[in-house]
Amino acid sequence: MLPVGYVAHRIGGRVRLRIPARKGDTAYFARVERELAACARVGYVEANPLTASILLHYSGTNDDLRRDAVALGLFVIEEMPLAANPVLSAATARIDQLDRMLQRTSNGSFDLLEVAFVGLVGASIIQTLRGQALGPASTLMAHALAILALHRARRLDHDRSSRSG
Repeated sequence: MLPVGYVAHRIGGRVRLRIPARKGDTAYFARVERELAACARVGYVEANPLTASILLHYSGTNDDLRRDAVALGLFVIEEMPLAANPVLSAATARIDQLDRMLQRTSNGSFDLLEVAFVGLVGASIIQTLRGQALGPASTLMAHALAILALHRARRLDHDRSSRSG
């Protein structure tokens, strides 16, 4: 059975893969480096067994890379699993509950993101009229809400890809 690899990131033709199950396996990563270097679509390959990562300059698509890795008997590529974030998950669930309640009571006229946006803009205007900068507490809360929004978006993307895949 081939180990599972994940595309950590891809920017243009530069791809970083992670194969956590083989972390520290020097012989395996030397083989991966050797086999991929012989692949026509690979311009450069560097494997690091300490970080379980492979850096490639790859001219094909992600599907090509999947096929090449399996054909060479190196690894299978799967979607990267979401990290478990119990605090963020609980907070997101409560925020979602509040959002649904606001939508229900407003008959769909507004949601929590709109309320937060209007509140932040309103507070900014008031502070500007007072000649004061918006305080650190508001800035920290804005960052916390941004993190929750990012977590929520990632969760929704993950849920969509799980249903379609």
